[in-house]
Amino acid sequence: MKSIKLNLKSNSYTVIFSDNNEDLVSCCKRYLPNRKIFFISDTNVAKVYLKEIEKIFRNEGFEIFSYVFKAGEEQKNIKTLTDLYNYALSIGIDRKFTVLALGGGVVGDTAGFFASTYMRGIKIIQVPTSLLAMVDSSVGGKTGVNVEKGKNIAGTFYQPKFVFINIQFLKSLSPEHIKNGMAEIIKYAVSFDEKFFGRLDLILKKSIITEQDFKEIIYKCCKFKADIVQKDEKEVSGVRELLNFGHTFAHALETITKYKYFLHGEAVAVGILFAAMLAEKIKFCDSATKQKIEEILSNAGFENKISGKLNRNMLLNLMKKDKKSVSRIIRFVLPKKIGQICSGIEVDDKIILKTIGEISK
Repeated sequence: MKSIKLNLKSNSYTVIFSDNNEDLVSCCKRYLPNRKIFFISDTNVAKVYLKEIEKIFRNEGFEIFSYVFKAGEEQKNIKTLTDLYNYALSIGIDRKFTVLALGGGVVGDTAGFFASTYMRGIKIIQVPTSLLAMVDSSVGGKTGVNVEKGKNIAGTFYQPKFVFINIQFLKSLSPEHIKNGMAEIIKYAVSFDEKFFGRLDLILKKSIITEQDFKEIIYKCCKFKADIVQKDEKEVSGVRELLNFGHTFAHALETITKYKYFLHGEAVAVGILFAAMLAEKIKFCDSATKQKIEEILSNAGFENKISGKLNRNMLLNLMKKDKKSVSRIIRFVLPKKIGQICSGIEVDDKIILKTIGEISK
């Protein structure tokens, strides 16, 4: 099994890569003092994997309970959390149990917030089943749920006992959800590594991604994230803000459409292009850099325009509520060149509004 170690002040842990879910049980035996597991999943993932994995744990003598909520970003809210708290209490989940989050980003974020707050904190294991969760959201300890006026506004930093990544889960994903994860992969390539960007661009151009490609890509992205999180675990120094490249506009877009129109990765792809357009407009990057970003997004299957008119002023106001904003001044993460991004960049509101108009059909 390959692994990546995160050395953190609060809770060091390992990201484990394996093709066999039997190894998941072995890791639980190794890292957990009690054989008590509380599975949290959603309807899409549970119908494919939950019974099979429950059986493996039962056969090894684990006491298990499960909670399954309706799939979808719109379920990542306070009501789902409240239902979780009440259910957990009703079946006797106590502090000796460990939460096992089996699912994509919505499951991981929600289960993580639950674990961090239930009885003031119980252990959690992240087992991502989507490409997006494998390359990004399962690593780093960010948890959260959405509220009506903003994405991930309620949340905590809470590190798991370990992360277990089995790329065999990808076999059940639709092409749409593979593409959804690709946006976060492109984010890492643009942000940190020109050579990786070139390699990824070639893979996307041939339109065939092999299992070995996925293994290399997922490991690379997890390593990028681990390196950043180790430098700035709780987003204090500003280094971790770099991981939000493309997300300022993406979160506003998801909020204004009530989490029903865009998958998260689709919104991030638009946000990456939006950031590149802003950077070119203020001459922070050259037109060739913006064009390369536009082309790799297109090769991954993303549109370079949003269908339908957007309320520009509402989007601007939502971005002013972004967690990186200070005194309602938006601080963007923008590309300088491929492989280099910078945070804390301020852009005039008129340029932001003009760019929103250009990116929407």
